[in-house]
Amino acid sequence: MIYFLFGAVSLLAQVILIRRLLSVFCGNELTIGALFSGWMFWTGIGGFLFSRLSDRSLRPRSAFALLIFLGALLFILSAGATWLLRYIFRFNPAMMPGLGIILPAGFLISGPSCILLGAGFNYSARMFGAGEKSLVRLYLWEALGSAIIGMVFSFGMAGRVSAFTQIALCGFLISACGALALEGRRRYLALGLSAIIFGGLLIFSARIETTLIQARWKGQEVVLEQESKYAVISITRSEGQINFWLDGLPAFSYPNPELFEQMIQIPLAMCEKPEKVLLIGGGLLPALNEIFKHPVKEIVYLQIDPVLTGLEAKYLPGYERIEKDPRLRIIHQDARFFLSRTEEQFDAIILNLPDPETANLNRYYTLDFFELARQRLNPAGVLGFGIGISGNYLSDAEGSLLANSLVSLEAVFPKIALLPLGRNYLVAGEDSRWLTEDPDQIVAVLKQRGVETRFVREYYLKDNLSAERVSFIKASVKRFRDQPANTDLRPRGYYLSALLWLEQANPAWRGYVRKIFEIGKLPLWLGLSGYLILALALVRRRGPRALAGISIFSIGFAGISAELVLMLGFQVRYGYVYHLIGILISGFMAGLSLGAYLYQRLQDQFNCRPISGLILMVFAEALAMLVCVAGLRILNNYPMAGWLTLAAILLLLILVAVFSGICFPLSAHLLMKHSRPGIGFAAGWINAWDHLGSSLGAFVTSVFLIPLFGLEFALWFFALLILAGLLSAFSLFRAG
Repeated sequence: MIYFLFGAVSLLAQVILIRRLLSVFCGNELTIGALFSGWMFWTGIGGFLFSRLSDRSLRPRSAFALLIFLGALLFILSAGATWLLRYIFRFNPAMMPGLGIILPAGFLISGPSCILLGAGFNYSARMFGAGEKSLVRLYLWEALGSAIIGMVFSFGMAGRVSAFTQIALCGFLISACGALALEGRRRYLALGLSAIIFGGLLIFSARIETTLIQARWKGQEVVLEQESKYAVISITRSEGQINFWLDGLPAFSYPNPELFEQMIQIPLAMCEKPEKVLLIGGGLLPALNEIFKHPVKEIVYLQIDPVLTGLEAKYLPGYERIEKDPRLRIIHQDARFFLSRTEEQFDAIILNLPDPETANLNRYYTLDFFELARQRLNPAGVLGFGIGISGNYLSDAEGSLLANSLVSLEAVFPKIALLPLGRNYLVAGEDSRWLTEDPDQIVAVLKQRGVETRFVREYYLKDNLSAERVSFIKASVKRFRDQPANTDLRPRGYYLSALLWLEQANPAWRGYVRKIFEIGKLPLWLGLSGYLILALALVRRRGPRALAGISIFSIGFAGISAELVLMLGFQVRYGYVYHLIGILISGFMAGLSLGAYLYQRLQDQFNCRPISGLILMVFAEALAMLVCVAGLRILNNYPMAGWLTLAAILLLLILVAVFSGICFPLSAHLLMKHSRPGIGFAAGWINAWDHLGSSLGAFVTSVFLIPLFGLEFALWFFALLILAGLLSAFSLFRAG
């Protein structure tokens, strides 16, 4: 029971912190990698620091209870601090923080509680015995508890229970886990103390959360902050505008006539008959105010989150008028999924989305999406969207991001118009007769239709779309056109947006940005070769003990990294990973539990020839990576229902994790057989190397491999890394 609960509360705390950091850092998926990296690092450090102390402890139950109770208190403080990160790292909550903030925040928030949870693993291994079977049982039940709580969270808590209430409940469960380790009267005293402390937090959770929200948005009037299944939706007022935020990323502001006139009037002026329009993104009311100026017969509005639509209706004046218009059809569905399934054709598809600053947003700037949009456009239809902020000068990062969109569009559409206004607006289509960069032609069409505007007028367009200015922007972009297109499985736009932020946040980096663009794969091959040489040297010198550490390190590196890749692969197809993060992590933990169970059933066979068994399992893990490559390709090329996509990703997660679940106790057996440490030391040592490998893997994958080289290459690299560890194991096997 304690092992099960220990695993459950550990994963629950991890999921809550991931969601909190996602809500602060604009839904940027680097947050998941940063939290994973920090979580694994500190858990591994905790295992190392307390490995020998746990074996010397005369009262492992009491030590475990104390560590876990302190961990519960520190978790409350760490989770609460997520609302205050803007003060800790001094960033504007209205701007996307970069890697220099996200990564330290992941380590800072996870550190205090994870060190104690990592130490708790060592002591829990000693509570019910000092043999290897106790460690296997701990690993199995901990993974099983993690697998189940993830599903409970996604279906029972996500979007239903407020953020701080989730935190208080998790704190109580963590402390209860420690209390249950005690015996007799002390158990009930500890449970009572936990109920008093965390029960008080639950009673005042609404007031505490309101105070934290107001502190986060200091300088703006907070109207509302509400967690939906898909994001944390914040509504603020400032300078006469009402602002909608999704996970801290600005969705739209109202009123903002200049932006919405540009976004709507530019593409519709290039559409011969804008009778049926598809609108993707937030800001329905201001967008419709502009669209209704044209002779449209039907408008389809795609918004995945019904909560956001409901809040627009509640807080935007005049919404009730457009809501009753018979020409409007609102569909609450992921736009990519809708387009892949519908047979409807549109005269114009307009995106009102931020730049591809997250992997989720990047899905709407890829060659794959452009091809999907082209298939749903009438022959004279147009696709319109804005990217970047226009100016008279484009930096390297700005030019590269704009060039990447042009390269990706040109692979699908024969004619593209570039109009540098407030943003760089791109309009693409197959019929070149109506696409134009001539401001006179745009104004003439609007006048012919009787469209009245305040900003998209003669003086405004001629100032911004002079032939000299458009030619200069195109010449600036031309320097960066030699680059691969942005695709679903190689999200280059997401990477370029991160570099743009880096360049804007620190002008001193401008000289390095161009060099970063030119990074190739040579550093990866050198690093892989160095790892192979080091692994061979350590195994030859230290024997099976080194083999145990190297094997679990490489498996930990590849396992957590594959988990990140598959999560992003799911997001590419499904749309949002936010409310299903618990289920996805549960799939991986279920695989670990299954692997531990199989090891337990076949323990005698594995223990007879542990090195041979380890070679076999490591090789199977490498093959699992290649199966994931094939799986991602199938999912990308053959769209299927959301639940089928989820089921397929879960099966791949289980496949990857099951061999990790076997390798963990097998590596522990190898260590105990050849160095004969205490169970606490063995648990701490193996758990530490597993988590440190996972920490490095999460960092390298989220920061370098996925943004630079894509999802498929990342999986191939993991397979090669595992095989490098396999060679060291095989050399020892041959020597023996």
